[in-house]
Parts: sequence; structure tokens; C-alpha cells
Amino acid sequence: MSRSALSCPGCGSSNIIDDDLYAQSQLVCVDCGAVVSEGSLADEHVEGSGVNFVRATTSAKKPCPNLIKGLQRVKVICQTLRVHSGIENLSQSHYQQAYQHDSFINVSLQKKDVLAGCCVLVSCRLLNWPITMGTIGCLVDADLEMVGAVYREMVKILNIVAPIISVTDVMEAHVQE
Repeated sequence: MSRSALSCPGCGSSNIIDDDLYAQSQLVCVDCGAVVSEGSLADEHVEGSGVNFVRATTSAKKPCPNLIKGLQRVKVICQTLRVHSGIENLSQSHYQQAYQHDSFINVSLQKKDVLAGCCVLVSCRLLNWPITMGTIGCLVDADLEMVGAVYREMVKILNIVAPIISVTDVMEAHVQE
């Protein structure tokens, strides 16, 4: 579009100049100062190398501090019971899965502590390690009703079929040691 074909929409004057004082050129009416049209920032193509940007689809998500503390608690319970590393790894895996579930996210720290003990308990039962619910209750300083309730909820949520161990099984295992 030529400057002669333009007229100022404000005053109707055809006295329009190209004002390229700043980075972006503009057509300005000399009579009233109105901007008739603005140019683009880059009118000409400049050759150069292209840079490809890749947007990451996943971000590195940090585990929350309570999850880290819970996993450490699982490790301490396993060390106290002197179980082998397979039970410890399985316990930590169960804890991570259970912790992410809605039933265990917004609960008290005591319930999360009991959850750590229950994860060790179910892992011990799955791998035939003789531990009672009473032992876990003592280690996490919780009453048996709470330990039992958290254990049942966790087993249900994680869909674990844990064998039921009788007191005689535990006694036989201790006698053999």
C-alpha cells in the first residue's frame, strides 16, 4: 500500500510520513500526529541457523518430604527386624504404592507411620518371614486396632493376598533359629 493512497482517519489529511525513529516503523499523519499504520517488526527475511526447541512432556517430580520420611521409616523398621533386602525392597515398593492412594494421602503422620509398619508386615508374610502384628504395633507405637485397620485397608487397596500366619507358625520359626 503506497503512502499517497493513505489518508488520516482522524483529520483526513494525506500528508503522511514514514516514521522509523524506533525499532518498529510507523506511518504517521504530519498534521495531527495520529498513527495511520504500524509496520511489522521484521519486514525482511534474515538467513540464519534454526534452533529446535523440544518441550519436555514430563517434569522431574520430587517426592514429597513425608514420602521420603515414610520410606526411611520402612527402612528403619526392616533394619530393626533384621530382615533381608528383598523384604525391605518389597516393603518400600508397597509403601510407595499405598502412599499415592487417596486413602493415605491426607491422613495423620501416625497413620502414615503405621502404614510403614504394615507394609513391612505384609512383605514379611508374603516372603514367609515370621512377624506378628503385635511386633509391628510395638515398633510403630500404635495399638493393635489401628494397626489392624490400616493393614486391612492397605491390603484391600493394593489388592494383596497375604497368607495368614498363626502363632504356632511364628513359634516354630523362632524355635528353629
